[in-house]
Amino acid sequence: MSALRQAISRVDAFVEPLLRAAGTPGAAVAVTDSSGSLHVATYGLADPWAQVPVRPETLFEIGSISKSFTAVALLQLREEGLLDLHEPVERYLPWWHVPSSHEPITLHHLMSHTAGIITGMEFSTEAQYEVWALRETKATAPPGTYFHYSNVGYKALGLVLEELLGKSYPRVIEERILGPLGMDATHAAITHETRRRMAVGCMPFYDDRPFHVSHPLAPATWLETATGDGSIASTASDLAAYVRMLINRGQGPKGRLLSEDSFR
Repeated sequence: MSALRQAISRVDAFVEPLLRAAGTPGAAVAVTDSSGSLHVATYGLADPWAQVPVRPETLFEIGSISKSFTAVALLQLREEGLLDLHEPVERYLPWWHVPSSHEPITLHHLMSHTAGIITGMEFSTEAQYEVWALRETKATAPPGTYFHYSNVGYKALGLVLEELLGKSYPRVIEERILGPLGMDATHAAITHETRRRMAVGCMPFYDDRPFHVSHPLAPATWLETATGDGSIASTASDLAAYVRMLINRGQGPKGRLLSEDSFR
């Protein structure tokens, strides 16, 4: 136990000056091993304007970590024989179209950010519109050739989950991942109701100069979203449960979420 206390004190010694150096108002950190949470620590403010502290139950938008949840759900459908990751996207989204002189884009290309798609909006909250708009673009390289990070690719994958299961993306994630892992505090869609428990996002006050920690902050633009590229809000404790599943190679507390083959 003394080794654990020493490790946790080192985490504190690392996080607190890091927040000050970055000008970050607050954070939550969970420490876990393969069997359970060992420690949860909170630092600073969840709302620097109202002076609300970060608490263990504070929700944070986890951004693109959400993409891994989308990938887990797709791998589950693969195990169930509902899809083939190496089939063209059109098989599952018949209206999908990206002009290209190359071979078709597959689900696996989208999952691995190798589809040759280099367009798409960073902050769109409407998946169908943005994915449909890809028909006004063009694939830039043969699929599988180059890595180029793509939010719109994961928006399309979220739509594939909805199409195959006849459920909303948030419901799919709730039923297939959050519920089985006991992530009861986590929300798979960022909504106005979720906002009540969330840390306030921050951005630099000045948009005409490089950020410096001496500069003030401003509230970040608020967006509701329920798309497959980044719509999950979670706590440090709940994310530790997700990490445990990964540490255990797909095994959750109530059974496997992923087979060993899918985990690899």
